[in-house]
Amino acid sequence: MKPDFEGRLLDTELYSALKLIIEIETGIKLPATRNGLGYNNLLFISLLLAKMQKDSSKDYLGSNAKNFSILAFEEPEAHLHPNMQYKLLKFLEENVKKEVRQLFITTHSPNITSKVKLDSLIVLTKLKNEIKISYPGKIFTDKKEDIASKKYIERFLDVTKADMFFAKNIIFVEGLAEQILLPVFAEILGISLEDNHISVINVGGRYFEHFIKLFNVHSSNYAIPKKVVCITDKDPVKKEKISKAHWHKCFPFEIDLEKEKYDYQNSSNNSLEALTNLNLSFFKVCTQKQGSTFEYEMILENYSCIELVTETMSNKEEIKKMMKKINEEISNSELNELISEMNSSELKTLLKEYIKQSSDSLFEKAKHAVASRYLSSISKGEVAQELALKLNKDTENFNVPIYIREALEWVCQ
Repeated sequence: MKPDFEGRLLDTELYSALKLIIEIETGIKLPATRNGLGYNNLLFISLLLAKMQKDSSKDYLGSNAKNFSILAFEEPEAHLHPNMQYKLLKFLEENVKKEVRQLFITTHSPNITSKVKLDSLIVLTKLKNEIKISYPGKIFTDKKEDIASKKYIERFLDVTKADMFFAKNIIFVEGLAEQILLPVFAEILGISLEDNHISVINVGGRYFEHFIKLFNVHSSNYAIPKKVVCITDKDPVKKEKISKAHWHKCFPFEIDLEKEKYDYQNSSNNSLEALTNLNLSFFKVCTQKQGSTFEYEMILENYSCIELVTETMSNKEEIKKMMKKINEEISNSELNELISEMNSSELKTLLKEYIKQSSDSLFEKAKHAVASRYLSSISKGEVAQELALKLNKDTENFNVPIYIREALEWVCQ
């Protein structure tokens, strides 16, 4: 004969057997079975940890104590809102090492991922019929630039950026306007970012090079195998040819307009240019063809689309009038008349000089006139939100900027 058990004890039965109760502030006592599933999961975890604490205690079990216990969680985010996920993770980090030698968490939660150090992350990616294992923390060497990149990523890895670990492919953008409008543009083009599992990540400036290291499979065996496209602005600048002069933003039509007085250049990112020159299969950079920013390029390609004039813009009627009058047959007198009616004296002076000196066609000059007036009349974040509400796949006469179309089509291939 040997002793044995029949059946098994479920967690709900465990609560009942212990007559576990929850006492609220009013003094009312409620059975644990009345809790939500997420809260009861936390209680169950605490019971398991208490058992592990006893099992690893030499004072309790003497020489029979288990010193090499492993704790594994499968998707602890289930039934827990983000704040409780953070609280659970913080508790585990502060307490579990006392009883557990190794902790494993499998998760689909960017909330949890954003709170974990890169050294603790292991990313599993399915490529056709093969599982690729990546170690983000091991990508970064002891070189000064790698240490800086690692610190930058961990400092700015919030929930929206942590989504890049779960996406199939990624679009990195500089700012809020592109982040808001890219899904809208994709819908206009008949592309579903959701169906293609594409995440749009706003890096808050020209800081792509830090994040790209995570995915550069050509330089590290530990990198995460995803296609990455960076959408960046040209941001042309000019500087007076005098000592200690500083670079200032300028409009694209100003380039080489006053070469005797100014030096001109497009703002460059050496890291992106170096990667682009390598012609890597996983990586692509897309930027404006003629413009300086996303909004400027959008107007160059939609110079007569009055729907792009939103309520929060200044000079609304002036811009609408320009859009209505600009066409391929515009005359020099008509163009000069439009410029003369502008309120902005500084921009007006620059445009008049451009019209007088440039060899561009009158039609091209007119498009730059309305694009520069549009850009100088908007608040970027506000206009993006308004455009996201106004634009849809049924919007007539709207062209998605070419460089954004290229980025969306390439990353979804």
